[in-house]
Amino acid sequence: MKWVGCGLLAGLLALPAAWGDDPPKDKDRKEPVKDEKTLTPKERYDALVKEFRAKQKELAGAYQKAKEADEKQKILTEFRGIGGQFADRFAKLADDDPKGPIGTDAAFWILQNVPASNSAHEKATEKVKAFVADTPLKDLVGKLKDRRGAPPAVLDAALARAEKEEKDPASADLTGWVAKSAPLSAAGKKATGRMLEKYPDHPDIDQVVAMIARMAGKDADTRLKALLENDSKRVKAAANLALARKVADKVDDLADQPGEADKVVAEAEKYFTAAIEFYKDNAEPKKQAEIELNAMRHLRVGKEALDIKGPDLDGKEFKLSDYRGKVVLLDFWGNW
Repeated sequence: MKWVGCGLLAGLLALPAAWGDDPPKDKDRKEPVKDEKTLTPKERYDALVKEFRAKQKELAGAYQKAKEADEKQKILTEFRGIGGQFADRFAKLADDDPKGPIGTDAAFWILQNVPASNSAHEKATEKVKAFVADTPLKDLVGKLKDRRGAPPAVLDAALARAEKEEKDPASADLTGWVAKSAPLSAAGKKATGRMLEKYPDHPDIDQVVAMIARMAGKDADTRLKALLENDSKRVKAAANLALARKVADKVDDLADQPGEADKVVAEAEKYFTAAIEFYKDNAEPKKQAEIELNAMRHLRVGKEALDIKGPDLDGKEFKLSDYRGKVVLLDFWGNW
């Protein structure tokens, strides 16, 4: 299954440089090489991230050119291990800037890119735990909000901080971050329960409930249906939408069983309609639910295709309905 490796490589390349600032945007500009000893911590950090990304790009190119499966696998293995090659240099930067923001960014970078078995990872974990414990809550949330994934010790520290200072409005944001970052971890599960109990109207509830739908396995339906009885309209809305999506996912597999498909559609419509009503004062999720409901009703497998029109290769206008009764292949594509 060669496509699996290729897909993973593409996915990894799509990730941010990790737990720190993005690499410099002037990557194509020629600059004189500076002695590392004369660089500021930020310049050192940016240079390391830039070098790391360049190495990723180099391996991605090599992967695309590789012909043999063994060669591709070798490159993929090296790609996965790039972070370890940079671990000591980022750790040195973290040590050299122990109280500064760049040192913290370096520690975050290690947690995201370096295997837990590497000694640098343990030291970075302790540094980030200290940062979580000592940083003003609002600033901490701002630092963490765009980051996902963390060692259990960091998640535990973040949740403990949120519980300790629960009267601070930022406590809800921090709890939501833990719940979204690692929903299957012990801290993530606890944070999910805490969000539903204490902060049911928080904006993160939509994503928290959606994660229950995706990750609770065979218990997902039971848990979501229980949330339909929650006192919060936002929780009810999110649970109805999650259930609607789960039910709607079954429809396309029933194209040759129209009777069964209609029953499933009716059930999904019930949940979509309820979600739309509960979201009536929340424009964005309401609109998304309406779009998905319309697609299920009219665009699913087995329904008649909507009539479309446009110019053919010769510029002559045509409509899809002009070809009714004939075998038609529709090829939708784009160029970005």
